[in-house]
Amino acid sequence: MSLPESGLAFERIATTYDADLTDSPVSRLLRAQLWAWLAALFPPGNYLLELGCGTGEDAIWFAQRGVRVLATDISPQMLAITAQKAAQHGVGHLVQVQLLDLDRAEAWQLPERAFDGVYSNYGALNCTANWSALGAALAHAVRYGGCAAFTLISRFSLIETCWHAAHGNWRVAFRRWRGKASARIGAISFPIYYPTARQFRRAFGAAWRLRKLRGWGIFLPPSDLYGALARHPRLLRLLGAAERLAAPLALSAYLADQFWIVLERRCEF
Repeated sequence: MSLPESGLAFERIATTYDADLTDSPVSRLLRAQLWAWLAALFPPGNYLLELGCGTGEDAIWFAQRGVRVLATDISPQMLAITAQKAAQHGVGHLVQVQLLDLDRAEAWQLPERAFDGVYSNYGALNCTANWSALGAALAHAVRYGGCAAFTLISRFSLIETCWHAAHGNWRVAFRRWRGKASARIGAISFPIYYPTARQFRRAFGAAWRLRKLRGWGIFLPPSDLYGALARHPRLLRLLGAAERLAAPLALSAYLADQFWIVLERRCEF
C-alpha cells in the first residue's frame, strides 16, 4: 500500500516523536486526564481497536491494565516502534499492530463485532474527512453497546486564536476556522480537517448515538506552544487544575484545542 502524504510525514518524525511531543510536560498532563476518562470507559478484559496509535503510548498503558489492543496507524515506522515498546514493557502479547489507512475505511476487512470499543487520540482523525465511511466500518467491527472515544482537534480554539492574534500572527490565529488547512512536517505538506463536534457526530452516522462530549485543552495550549509553557512549571500546574474543572462544562467542547467525543454503538432491533 502506497502511503499518503500524512503517512510519509509521520514516518519522518517517528524516531523523535516521543522526545519532541510525548514526553513534554504539557503532553503528559493532558494525557493523564485523558487516561482517567478512558479508564472509566474501557475496563480490563476489553478488546479495543486504536486508530492512529503513533508510538503506542496509549496501547501500552491499556495493555498494562489488562486490555487487549489492536493498534493501527498509517506509518509502518510508528507501528514498528509501538511493537518494540510493547515488548520492552512486557505486554507484547496484548498489543497487536496493523497498517490501516483512514481514507480507505470502506475497504477495511475488520472482523464483525470483534471489538468492545475503539479509540483515537491527539487528532489522528483530523487527517481524514472520510468520517462517514469510518463510522460505517466501525459499526461493523464494534459490538452493540460498545463505545467509540475520540479526541479531535476542534475548529475553534480560544487559546490558539488569542495567543497568535496577540503576537500578530493572524494567518495562524484563524487557520482552523474554514474547516480545512494545510499542515507541514518537514518538507511534506498534507491536508488537515477541523470538524465541529456536531459535524463529526452527524457524519459518523445513525448507527452511533452521542454519549459524552468534553473539551480537552481549554487552558493548556496546542502542541506548537508546548515548549513555551513547559518552562513555567508552576503556571503549568495551575492551568492543569483549571483544565480539570472546566472540561465537563458543555461550552468547553466548542472552545478547547480539542474535543473528546464518546459515541455508543446502537442496537439494531
